[in-house]
Amino acid sequence: MKTVLKIAIPVAAILMLLLLGCKKESSGNKGKQQLKVYLTDNPVNFQAVNINIQKVEVKIEVDSAGFEREFWETLQIRPGIYNILNFRNGVDTLLAQGFVTTGEIKKLRITLGAGNNVVLDNVTYPLTLKKPEVIIDVDDISSINPGEFKIHIDFDACGSIIRISNNQFELQPRIKTFDDDHDGRIEGKILPREAKAIVSVTGGGQTLIALPDDDDGEFKIRGIKAGTVDLEINATANGYRDTVIRNIVVGSREVKLGTIQLKK
Repeated sequence: MKTVLKIAIPVAAILMLLLLGCKKESSGNKGKQQLKVYLTDNPVNFQAVNINIQKVEVKIEVDSAGFEREFWETLQIRPGIYNILNFRNGVDTLLAQGFVTTGEIKKLRITLGAGNNVVLDNVTYPLTLKKPEVIIDVDDISSINPGEFKIHIDFDACGSIIRISNNQFELQPRIKTFDDDHDGRIEGKILPREAKAIVSVTGGGQTLIALPDDDDGEFKIRGIKAGTVDLEINATANGYRDTVIRNIVVGSREVKLGTIQLKK
C-alpha cells in the first residue's frame, strides 16, 4: 500500500496575475478594479481539515509619475472556519472579493485565527499554528470581464500539516496560485471505488494530488503547468495494483482520460 504525502497546494483550492489597468465598474469605483479570490484544495487522508481564515489582503504596486509605491488593501470575506476538504476535485469557493486600487497585484496575505483542527479516524486533533500570516506571491491573473479579475489559491493540506507525534499536529500553511486560463487540467474516473485510490500528477517539478469521489470515482486535478507529466494511481486497499500513465502532454486545456479500471 502506498501513501502519497506531497502536493503542490491543490486548497484545491489559487491565484492569478498580470494587471495592466481596467475600466471603472461604476462612477463610485473610479480608479478601482474588482478582484475575486477563489479557494480550492489538494486532498489528504483526513476526514476534515478545518482552517480559521480571518483576513485576506492584497499588495498592490502603483506607478505614479515615474514613482512606484506599494501598499496593502483588505478584501471582503466571511471570516470563520473552512473545511478545505470540501473543495477538491475541481470544486472551489469564492473566499474574498472587493474593489481595490487599479495597479499590479503583487502578493496576497492571508491571516489565520485560532481553533484550527483536523479530524482523523473520527477524532479531532488541534493544529498548532506558529505563524498566523501567510504571504503568497501572485504569479498570474485572469479576467472574467473588463474590470473584474480572479485569483485562484490552492491550499496544500497535505504539505501544510506536520505530524509531530501520534496525536500532535502542526499547521505550516503552504498555498500556491494557479490560472485556469493558462494552466492545464486532467480529469477521469477510477474504478472500482473499493481500491481507495490516490491519484497524483508528477513532472516539471510539480506534484499534485486528487482523491477520487467516493460515489462515482471521478477526479479532477487543476493548476498543472504546461509540459509532459505522469499520472500515478496508487491503490491503497483490497489488493488492487497501482497504475501509471506516462507522458501525458498538458497545455492550457483539459485532458480527459475517461474511466481507468484497476485490477488485482
